[in-house]
Parts: sequence; C-alpha cells; structure tokens
Amino acid sequence: AILRFALPKLGLWRRLTGQGFARFEAGDLLGVLPEGSDLPRFYSLASGARDGFVEICVRRQPGGLCSGQLTALAPGATVTAFLRRNPAFHPARGRKPLILVGAGAGIAPLAGFVRANRRHRPVHLWFGARTPESDFLYEEDLATWRGDGRLSGLSTAFSRAGRREHVQDRIGAEAAQVGGLLAAGAQVLVCGGREMAAGVRDALAAILEGQGQSLALLKEEGRYAEDVF
Repeated sequence: AILRFALPKLGLWRRLTGQGFARFEAGDLLGVLPEGSDLPRFYSLASGARDGFVEICVRRQPGGLCSGQLTALAPGATVTAFLRRNPAFHPARGRKPLILVGAGAGIAPLAGFVRANRRHRPVHLWFGARTPESDFLYEEDLATWRGDGRLSGLSTAFSRAGRREHVQDRIGAEAAQVGGLLAAGAQVLVCGGREMAAGVRDALAAILEGQGQSLALLKEEGRYAEDVF
C-alpha cells in the first residue's frame, strides 16, 4: 500500500521556535511508533518537504505489528512518527544519469527521486514485483512522469506473471543499456529486500567486469548505494 499523511499542523509559536517536522527529502526515513511498542519501525520516504505531504510504501507482514496497524488505517487517522535523515541514500548533484533499482515496497524512495526530478535529469528505473495487478505501485504516476520527462526509462519484471523473472534478471537481459549508462557515469541506487539486492549486485558486477570496472570502484566513487531491509 501507498500511504500518504498530511504534515502536522503547527501553531505560530511552534513554527517560530523551529518545532515540528524538519525539512526532509525522498530517501530519508520515517520512524513510526506502533501502538503497544516503544520500538520504531523505519520506512523510506517517497516524498520531500516540497511535496507538502509524507508518503511511504508498506507491505503488510504476517503478524507484523506496525505494518498491520498502518495498512488498517482509515482516512483521518494519525500515527506517532519522527524523521531521520539518510544522507547516504540520495542522488548526487549534477546531470549524470541515475539507475534506480527496486522491488516491492522498495520503490518508495525511488519514486520520490523521480517525482523530484523537475530538471529532467536522465533517470532510468528497473522495478520488480509479483504481478502487475497486485503490487505495481505507482503505475499511473510512472506513466505520467515518463510523459513529462521526469522518467527517461522504465523496465519491469514480475515474478509471478509474464516472463516470471526478477528485477536482477531484467538488468542482466538489458546489460547493454545498463552498461552504457554506467559508462556515462551513472549513479546506482538500490532499494528493497536483501536477496534482491544481492542479485542486483551480481548482475551489475558482471556488466562492470566487461568494462574493466568493479562494484567496489563504483562504491569508492560514491556511485553505488543501497537501502535494504
């Protein structure tokens, strides 16, 4: 599910004294405190302060306290939450291409990066899900963003429909395109499950090896980052 929250309403005094929500960007984290627990659960933000709302993606986990409460929220309900900066998972400045890779709810910050791409930097998204009907999150938004130039390319992989493949398989199948973007200095940002991220690393390593490069070199140059869970 995609959950969108209104920003907290602040009185004049709280605004003047700097209280309330700080500035935030897509890729930062929202720490949600579920009822009955003092342990926060962190979700990557799909929005920035400029958007005027707080947005996250949540997959309901079997027996999950926080995900169960979040996906059961009704319009008008509130949550107790706080912001945490995540500077290691933001696009670098400049016009070099971005390669965004995510699966399932991991699309959240990547969608936020695309939404914020008002200067039409080259951004290419590889997204994996189970089926188009069940969890192709942001499908309509992505089509809109492709139309207005914020998203340069979109490639999808569905593990239970069509070719029945994972996002790392699609990267391998489109190695020529990925390799061209990497040769042009692209930064890679990956978000999703650990198994998916491991598969993506393997696929990218094979492409980079053909160029005489390595994933370690990309990391050293600040051109590769993960947000995995």
